[in-house]
Amino acid sequence: MNPDHYINRELSWLAFNERVLEEAGKANLPLLERIKFLAITASNLDEFFMVRVGGLQYMKDSGKRVRDLTGLTPTQQLAAIAERTNAFVERQYQILNHELLPGLRENGIRRLLPEELTPAQRTYLGDYFTEQLFPVLSPIALDTEGQRIHLPALQIILVCEVRSQQAGTDNTRHVLFTLPSNIPRHIVVPTLEDGTHAYINVDDLAELFLHQYFPKEQVIASARFRISLNSDITLDDESAMDLVAEMEQILEARKASNTIRLEIEVGATSALIKIIQGLCGVSAQQTSMIPGELDLRSYFAIASLPGFEKLKVEPWPTEQVQGGLSEETIFDRINQGDILLYHPYQSFEPVIQLLEQAAVDTNVVAIKQILYRTAKNSRIISALIKAAQAGKHVTVLVELKARFDEARNLERAEDLINAGAQIIYGVRGLKTHAKICLVMRREGGRMVRYCHFGTGNYNESTAKLYTDISYLTNRADYGADASAFFNTVTGRSRFVHFQRISMAPFGLRERLLDLIHSETERAKQGDTAEMILKMNSLEDVQMIDSLYEASKAGVKINLIIRGICCLRSGIKNLSENIRVISIVDRYLEHGRIYWFRQGGNPVVFISSADFMTRNLSKRVELLTPIEDTNAKKRLLEILLTQLEDNVQARELHKDGQFYLLKGAKGKNLRSQEYFSKQSAKLTRARTQSPDLLIPHKPIITV
Repeated sequence: MNPDHYINRELSWLAFNERVLEEAGKANLPLLERIKFLAITASNLDEFFMVRVGGLQYMKDSGKRVRDLTGLTPTQQLAAIAERTNAFVERQYQILNHELLPGLRENGIRRLLPEELTPAQRTYLGDYFTEQLFPVLSPIALDTEGQRIHLPALQIILVCEVRSQQAGTDNTRHVLFTLPSNIPRHIVVPTLEDGTHAYINVDDLAELFLHQYFPKEQVIASARFRISLNSDITLDDESAMDLVAEMEQILEARKASNTIRLEIEVGATSALIKIIQGLCGVSAQQTSMIPGELDLRSYFAIASLPGFEKLKVEPWPTEQVQGGLSEETIFDRINQGDILLYHPYQSFEPVIQLLEQAAVDTNVVAIKQILYRTAKNSRIISALIKAAQAGKHVTVLVELKARFDEARNLERAEDLINAGAQIIYGVRGLKTHAKICLVMRREGGRMVRYCHFGTGNYNESTAKLYTDISYLTNRADYGADASAFFNTVTGRSRFVHFQRISMAPFGLRERLLDLIHSETERAKQGDTAEMILKMNSLEDVQMIDSLYEASKAGVKINLIIRGICCLRSGIKNLSENIRVISIVDRYLEHGRIYWFRQGGNPVVFISSADFMTRNLSKRVELLTPIEDTNAKKRLLEILLTQLEDNVQARELHKDGQFYLLKGAKGKNLRSQEYFSKQSAKLTRARTQSPDLLIPHKPIITV
């Protein structure tokens, strides 16, 4: 294994976040769209530190020197990450402080600093502080230097130095305040100017009136900081007797885990910096001095401010493929033929309707469902509860190990149990990441199984923001596979080979490798061989090496990879037949589509799995073949259109960097915009047609 043939996973992920930041830096995008991308990069970086950097730090502290694909030890990776993230944060704040904030101010959205407040505004905010913040915040005295207390992750914390006089002697002490996450970050400030939104950050407001807590003392210095804790704490569910209790312990342990990153806003005194580092138990190397306000995630709220539509992108339409114009049920529509949906260009509503209609349909006997991440007020869970309350046999596998969604999943599982549903808490030793729903319905004296297979979560909120594929069918062999799948994961049955679908960790990897090897053998025999693979991440070394072998044999390989890519393209005699592009645009590219030429009889799959070791070997995933002719053509059209994108696509070069493509004059193609226009045309056509489901006709052929 040659380390030069691979790209470090962590640095590849950071490169993806840099591509997102490039969108925030684009002067041709509306200001609030740029602000949204900036907030996304901040949220991404928080999770990266808590999970990936947390794991590396643990390995380093444990003395482990295991090397990654590129030959780097944990210590070397941490050093490379620090260098890269320091430059990244500098760029974030350069964009914010010098481009976005001035632009917002010019357009009526103003962050006010304390020194800018008028006397009337200061009086208003003083009253607000007294009524809304003073009773909530709790000062915590720090008794000794180096004192360790449990600090909340990702919340802004204030520490101040307070001076008092006793018996003619000056005494100083230090007091800490945490700003709870349920307090609004931005406090609206009254202004006489119409069409203006003025606000002050809550940390500015708190610092402005901290003296109210110390009536006979003086606040002589203060500083703001924020910590990221190691969340790479895993559950040993092989020996867990009570999975719910064990998960609750994990959530508690996460609150008290080690600090991975300390952010201190520039302006803190060296004495306070030292105190903060002692509180958090971190070194100077783990401390980032931030040249501006902390926690840029708060700009999600600014990005969605009402009344500033001129600063936002024009909304793209969603094709309403199932609606109130017809009395047909979703079951009637599926009986007419398989349905393939491309979200969010096509509505997620048919998937929700499958469950909502099943909940009240007297012919529906049972529903089986996998839930990984759900919306806050999920209609899907409400439908499952309603179905259970109606006496239907409802079985739901709720994945408690879905990172950062554990608490919500525990709560919703309890709601389902109370409604009478049968709950399974995942699979021992594995995360269940498959996207599948099975509805069993009596029709004409027989049982018909309706299936939904998807690439994304059952989450109606993210279905509006992520591009994903849904496939609805009542084909008998797919229904039999779905039943066998649920029997396997909920009943601890022995794994059986399915008729159509493939399941990780038992066979999915092998199915994909067989397809890659098949193309490789065809190329060696002089046949035309080709594959187009769209995924979120490519990291698994076995999959990478199989693609290298295919490339060396002459297989034409196009990869559409949103995030991590540890494969190097363009290396002579290794990967010169591999092209890799990454698309970062308004929607998060999330669908997995795998297409293989197979000697002129192409096969195409959708999947919940990326080409990552965790997906292929450590999770329950599904690979679903699409056999409907129109659906296959539609998936190929999606792939080919994205490969032609020369506006938002970036191509991987052999130096390991992604570069924006340059389109010929007048021949620019932005794939996401193209798909949205397609949806608009179909929506217009639908208003003139009784058909609610109009098949897409491919405009690109191979």
